[in-house]
Amino acid sequence: MRQVSGDQLGDFAAIYDEDVELISVTRPQAGACEAVSERLISSRQAPELRWMQTAGDRDASANALPGTLDTEARSVLVDQIAEAGEVLSELMDCETIGIRLLTLASPMCPRFHVDHVPCRLLITLSGAGTEWICNSDVDWDVFANLDTMAPPVKASGEIRQMATGNWSLLKGGAWNDGFKGIVHRSPHGSGERLLLSLDPVVS
Repeated sequence: MRQVSGDQLGDFAAIYDEDVELISVTRPQAGACEAVSERLISSRQAPELRWMQTAGDRDASANALPGTLDTEARSVLVDQIAEAGEVLSELMDCETIGIRLLTLASPMCPRFHVDHVPCRLLITLSGAGTEWICNSDVDWDVFANLDTMAPPVKASGEIRQMATGNWSLLKGGAWNDGFKGIVHRSPHGSGERLLLSLDPVVS
């Protein structure tokens, strides 16, 4: 399996290549999103929210966000959610997107795991990015052992980290029967982070 790095939204089409497990795309608005996100975290306004909406529905995003957010923060977050939702909707041919916006002061998922979804779009708006392991580097015996917190990585493998601000699309455990899903976890470093994740809601 291979990973694709790019700077164009069209790069996400490679998710349908059988040998691609993850696509990470840099976005020009990443710096503005990080600045706003850090301000939200420091002011304790950053929310912990989950909702579903029609892809690209800016009003739904705006209504889901706390009323205490200032105009700039609301605009930046709504734009990010709407654009990412539209991309995921087009890729997966679905109308509805599940959205989570979470402030994390400690690892939400400290153990390496697989999400049992077809795919998930992860965007670390601020703070350290999600850690992950290539499928070819995973020690599946260690992964299956629930009595250990040891990283399930082969001696010749490595733990990688998604870049802050990048849009990273991961194949999940429900992508197809021939792929086990991207093995990943929340980073174990110190510091708070603001994480945006989007799931396609498929029937």
